[in-house]
Amino acid sequence: MNAVPAWTLALAMVLTASRAGAQDEAPADQFARANAAYEAGDYAAAIDDYTRVAEAGVVSSDLYYNLGNAYFKDGGLGRAVLWYERARRLAPRDPDVRDNLDLTRSLLRDKQLVTAEPRWRRALLAWHRDTTTAESVVAASALYALLCLLGVLFVFRQSEWFSRLYARLSILSPGRLLGLDKAQDLGVAMAIVFLVVGALTTSAVSKVRAEGARAQGVVVAQEVSVFSGPSRDASVQFKVHEGTLVSVRDARPGWVRVDLPGDLSGWVDETTLDPI
Repeated sequence: MNAVPAWTLALAMVLTASRAGAQDEAPADQFARANAAYEAGDYAAAIDDYTRVAEAGVVSSDLYYNLGNAYFKDGGLGRAVLWYERARRLAPRDPDVRDNLDLTRSLLRDKQLVTAEPRWRRALLAWHRDTTTAESVVAASALYALLCLLGVLFVFRQSEWFSRLYARLSILSPGRLLGLDKAQDLGVAMAIVFLVVGALTTSAVSKVRAEGARAQGVVVAQEVSVFSGPSRDASVQFKVHEGTLVSVRDARPGWVRVDLPGDLSGWVDETTLDPI
């Protein structure tokens, strides 16, 4: 769990330098000092400086990963999970983020609430889980443009210019090997692209909605009582502990309603968890 070098955040910190101009210290200097504190074993100081960098507006998977490492070393498993999860949203294919998150979860007290996704499902949905929101949106948009282009080509499939173009490009099409004519070949291509566009659009929309609603959070308090209603006068149904991932369903002043694996649900003090 080594800290990420300061130079990897140079670009992000240049973008926030104008806002840091009125401050005593630039984010790049704070980040370098945090790295030095981390390497020296002063994890509390590292957390303080990394947090200042994040509060300055720097959005970086490396910064979030370092914060997760510092909290892990300092014994704060809940906030370690929180920052690893935030890093994973920015860099879903980063093996270090994934491995450290898995390690931290294996140490949580509420292991029974850590959902173990079946391998077949994990492999089947890797394209959804291992892409960022921006990547999903860009991919869906690009394929939608391709679908529109195929539609235009289908309309002009009988034209002379398209016949010449098809003669050159159809060698790349499986339809030619199957003995399909131009119309059938284009129809199959449009159907395949349409299905992929639908899947990518659904993925992108679900991610945008989840981020907009801040639908997931992590318990950061050591122990949290889950009440039957948004009041401390309500009965305590069960307790959860730091690092537990929850889905936020509803909110009241000072309270949020959360869902957990196993059809568990209840109300918790909003200060006991942070949104991812």
